[in-house]
Amino acid sequence: MKIPPGPLNGVKMVKNKKDAKINGKEPVFIIRPALKNFGLDYLHIMLIALVVILVALAFALTTFKTASMVSGCIGNCSTSNAIHNSSEVLASAEHILALYSNFNTSLSLLPYYSLVNQSKVDYLAGQKEWLVVIPYINPLSNGAIFNVSLVLYDSNLSLAGSFLESVKPPGETNNSVVGLGTVSLYGRAACATSKPLPVYVVTDPYAPGALKALQTSINASRQYRGSINVSYFFIFSGYSQQFYSGYGLTYAQQTGQYMYCAAQQRNFSSFISNLSIPYEGKPLTNLTLYQVALGSKLNITQFNACMQNVSRSLDYQAEFANLYNIQSTPTILVNCKYSTIPQTLNYSIAYALNHLQG
Repeated sequence: MKIPPGPLNGVKMVKNKKDAKINGKEPVFIIRPALKNFGLDYLHIMLIALVVILVALAFALTTFKTASMVSGCIGNCSTSNAIHNSSEVLASAEHILALYSNFNTSLSLLPYYSLVNQSKVDYLAGQKEWLVVIPYINPLSNGAIFNVSLVLYDSNLSLAGSFLESVKPPGETNNSVVGLGTVSLYGRAACATSKPLPVYVVTDPYAPGALKALQTSINASRQYRGSINVSYFFIFSGYSQQFYSGYGLTYAQQTGQYMYCAAQQRNFSSFISNLSIPYEGKPLTNLTLYQVALGSKLNITQFNACMQNVSRSLDYQAEFANLYNIQSTPTILVNCKYSTIPQTLNYSIAYALNHLQG
């Protein structure tokens, strides 16, 4: 069907470029059909794309919402007497949060996993302080969301205190923290009611800090000479088992066997000191271990006799660790009733000595 020449619905047709120049004062729209796009032209496709972008932007704004301002106050519930407002408080909290990146610990990750756009700010009227609660993603807990709380003085917005929400403990026990570095084990009776108190040091020979834990306990036995009696238990947990495939079970367990037999003699401290030279947290050769034993002036006859039955002795020690459900090492048991770690051993010994039930 032919279209007759002339204006169509009030729109002038452009025949060629020359006519376009003559009619330059009138806007010209050239709309080309888009092939193989359900009959839509390019203009409609662009409009549809723009709608999609706007919908995506609206969704993003609902997901990444802006920070909550004052949602309430604690105490007087009035911010009229506050020197600063919630926006200023949040800005200061964000500056303080960034300082954690300078820590040489896992806290340095905090600024990078914090959801500051979901912060909550409250005014503590009674203390004239601000509480800023900032959610953060804990990468060490499968991405669970926890909170970091920052308390700021209203006077100058400096930090009054910070608090980190941590992982909730799995399960329940009746154990109790009774003193610094001292956990009272429920259902466990004291081994002794008078001095010397037994102290059991339980460690995997390849656990991080194993040698340092042994040296700490040796120092404690000297410090509390006559008041405690230290024994050493060597178990093969995951730290040892990681070497079984590469070194073999027998080779990997040699270090623990030497440690056990050396611990039965008075020169155990010399053995640990000498062992620290070649020890790098992985299995050592039998020759190296034997040279350490000789250099530590151990009674070789007694030592060789111990090594004949060392596997059975270590099996008994593994049963003891299972009895106390020891999950991580190094762990130290004081008077069969208290659990501690090497860093707080002295505190736990002092507590146990002060609570003798005789």
